[in-house]
Amino acid sequence: MKSNKLKSFFNKYIKANLKREWEIKNHLFYTKVESSILKGIYFNSSGFSEAQFEPMAFILPLYLPKNIISFNYGKNLRTPTQRQWWEYDESRLEQLGSELVFVINLIEDDFLSKINNAESFYQYYKKDKKASFRNFEAIAYSASAAYAGLKNAKEELNDLMVFLKKKEDLNNEWVNEVYKNTEKLLNGDMSAIFQEWESQNRITLKI
Repeated sequence: MKSNKLKSFFNKYIKANLKREWEIKNHLFYTKVESSILKGIYFNSSGFSEAQFEPMAFILPLYLPKNIISFNYGKNLRTPTQRQWWEYDESRLEQLGSELVFVINLIEDDFLSKINNAESFYQYYKKDKKASFRNFEAIAYSASAAYAGLKNAKEELNDLMVFLKKKEDLNNEWVNEVYKNTEKLLNGDMSAIFQEWESQNRITLKI
C-alpha cells in the first residue's frame, strides 16, 4: 500500500479511536518517545500485491547503537481470522479500520504498554538473552542503561563478552562491532555513551 493512501486511511478511519496519540510517517505509526524507547507499528507492503500489507508492532530502545528500525522485539498483528497479511479493500474501509483499531489497542495493552524504559525492557526480555548475540546485546545494554554503574549492569556486559568469545566468531563484522561497543561501555561513561547513540539514532530515523 502506498504511503499517501495509508496516511489518508489512518487519519480517517483509525487515529481518532486509538487509546493513545500516534503519529504517522510513511509506513510507520509511532508514539511519542519516552525514556529512550520508540514504540511503533510498521505497515510492511507485500511485494506481490499492492493491496496486501502486514502490520508489525515493535519496541526499539534508541540507546542501542543502531540506525535502522528493527523488528527483533515485536509482534505481528493478525487479522480477525488469524491471517498474517491484511487486504486493503476500498469497499470495506470502515470495517477494516475498526478491525485494525481493535488489534492496535489490544497490542497496546498486551505488549507495548508493558515496556516503557530500559529497566522494563530488560525485565521483559532477560530470559531470552542467549537466543542470539543480538538478543544478548540488547538485554545487557538495557541492564546497563537502567542500572549504569551498578554491579549487576557490569556483570551483564561481562557475561556478553564471554558469550561472544565462546559462542560467536569475533571475525564476523557484526559480532566484532558488538564486542568493541561492549568494551567501550565497560571502560567509559555508560550514560554519556548511551546518550550519544540515542542522539545518532534520532537523527538517522528523523524522529
